[in-house]
Amino acid sequence: MKTILSVSSCWFLFVFIHVEAVTDGDFQSLLARLSVLEEKQANLETENKLSQERIADLEKYKILSDKRVASLERKNALCNRRQGDIIKKLYADKVALETDKILPDATTTTNEYDKNLSASDRKIATLENDYAASPNLSGKDDRYSAADDIAVLQSKQKRFVAEGTVAFSAMKVAHQEHVGINQNIVFEQVLTNEGGGYHQNHGVFIAPQSGIYVFSSTILCFQNGEVLAEMVHNGNPVTNIYCHGDSGRHDQGSQTVVIKMNAGDEVAVRNFYHADDSIWGGQFSSFSGYLIWLQ
Repeated sequence: MKTILSVSSCWFLFVFIHVEAVTDGDFQSLLARLSVLEEKQANLETENKLSQERIADLEKYKILSDKRVASLERKNALCNRRQGDIIKKLYADKVALETDKILPDATTTTNEYDKNLSASDRKIATLENDYAASPNLSGKDDRYSAADDIAVLQSKQKRFVAEGTVAFSAMKVAHQEHVGINQNIVFEQVLTNEGGGYHQNHGVFIAPQSGIYVFSSTILCFQNGEVLAEMVHNGNPVTNIYCHGDSGRHDQGSQTVVIKMNAGDEVAVRNFYHADDSIWGGQFSSFSGYLIWLQ
């Protein structure tokens, strides 16, 4: 009996030692695998951190690139304005030279003729001049009437040149959603851009020359939507545009203003009240402007 108990004890001891050895080996294997996984996780975290730094660098580079593009566009607009001013000045100088050429010839001829007149002829000429200067049948002095006509023609010519130089009109085709506060509303489809002042990528008009401008904008909001936008001159609010759709329908708001601008001034339309707003496209929203008078 003692022999059987001794053999049983040895057998249990052997099994216990074997199980303990197997369990310890598995535990060591799990620890090794866990160490490998932790190392891989650390490597992934390092790569993720590097990727985030690269993304941040790319975003900074994009911001700098956008600023450079905007600066180049402004410089280009200023160059175009200077070129237009030079052409207008050359044209004005040409007109002035032609006018100066005509007037001295007429004055010289009159002076020489007056020198040759006798005393009696001078009296007759004086009477004729007084008669010519007297009011005509229309009640206006002939000389002043001619001067007024010339002034009107010059005014019309100046206005015509101005209106034919700078004018733009752009439409919004795609819907613009998730528009933040103070974010520009971009009208990407350009119908007219005489003078090259409107920049469709940013929705900004940069005045190529100084003068009096007319601007107009129309905004269509989504069904049951509400939009409160503003037209800004150099970042300063000029007027507001409001639309509020209800009962499952759209709504549309418009504004027109007259602004005195210097060359290089900017005008844009932007959202300013609701964050995450939406603007309806489909050529229902627009932004237009034109120069009516040079300064």
